[in-house]
Amino acid sequence: MRLITHQKGLSLVELMIGVLLSSMLLLGVMQVFQSNTSTSRTQTAFSRIQESGRFAVDMLSKEIRAADFWGCAPGKDSIGNSQTGFLASVGADGIQGLNDVITGAKVGGMDVATGSDVLIIGSSVDACAGAGRMLDPANPLLPEVSENCPVEAGDVVLIANCRAGDVIAISGVTGALGDGNRVISHDAVLQESYGADSKILKPYQRTYFIAEGAAGSNSLFMRDENDNTQELVPGIEDMQVSYGRDTSDDGIVDIWQVAESNLDNMAQVTAVKLQLLVTSDEPAGVNTQTITELDGTETTYTDGKLRKLYVATVKVRNRGSM
Repeated sequence: MRLITHQKGLSLVELMIGVLLSSMLLLGVMQVFQSNTSTSRTQTAFSRIQESGRFAVDMLSKEIRAADFWGCAPGKDSIGNSQTGFLASVGADGIQGLNDVITGAKVGGMDVATGSDVLIIGSSVDACAGAGRMLDPANPLLPEVSENCPVEAGDVVLIANCRAGDVIAISGVTGALGDGNRVISHDAVLQESYGADSKILKPYQRTYFIAEGAAGSNSLFMRDENDNTQELVPGIEDMQVSYGRDTSDDGIVDIWQVAESNLDNMAQVTAVKLQLLVTSDEPAGVNTQTITELDGTETTYTDGKLRKLYVATVKVRNRGSM
């Protein structure tokens, strides 16, 4: 019997078995890598959606809560206005909107996403930015503020107390910021002399809408009363808004509706319901996903992107009872 003491190589069968085993091992490694990559991509997309959705809902909720604030003036009829545009309606119309905009609808030259809603918020903020206040004036025709109130010529402000209010365009301010009391010049005819019991407020109007963003996907945009447009939150594919009306003036929402041009109806709105559809920037390994909206509408998406629907109901604090 002849013994083989030295192996000179591998037979063809042994080589094929080795290649097969190596291929199976490599296939397993590739499957694990692909699974981990897909999981990581999905988790990243989900985290991005959560971040965008929560930020958008929180920001819009704060805006809605602050809507329709005009100091303690009794109402629009008590406010004297000599301005144009939205300033002519200061004291009212703090909640407005457009429902299911048609193709080609624009806000500030930008195409609004077809079928989405537009939310318009009107209100005012402290013109002194918390750093100053109104004072009893030496001249009843010229309002006076403390030295740290940063109002300046060109500002349009609402001066109001609990009896009346006036919207005025400031033509000049006597006194440097931080150097003594400041006297406000204007060309309006005031209803009364506004003193330390009054507030000086800066009215604003902000329009929130959905349009194509810088990355090529839909984003939430805001356009202010000075025609400045800003992209706020990317990945907001759609926004739907419904409005809760208190028709019986008992502090309870009696009916939910979409936006209407009838401002008498919109003046009864005491709560707003937001519905935001948030989408991932890139495909996240989702083959199909069905989203059910509040009205029962179901839409199935097959583009591989991850989506999540955010819903919030927000009380308009300056309307109705708390």
